[in-house]
Amino acid sequence: PIGSVEVSISCSSNQSSVSCSSEGDQIIYNWTLNGEILEQGPMVRNTTIQLNETSAIGNISCSVKNHVSYGEKTISVEPCH
Repeated sequence: PIGSVEVSISCSSNQSSVSCSSEGDQIIYNWTLNGEILEQGPMVRNTTIQLNETSAIGNISCSVKNHVSYGEKTISVEPCH
């Protein structure tokens, strides 16, 4: 089974960097911003996505799944200052 999904955000020079981590075997991650898929693929421990200033507003979700279970965490993103 998948462990808890943790999402964190950091800002630097007008870019948001959002990280997602979870535990489990053969995890596939999926980043969505306001319901639109940004990126997806296999995850090893964690994944990070860069958001530029203009698009980085709203709710970003990291969902993770494998053959056993599914987890998701959503955080709200605001422009970096």
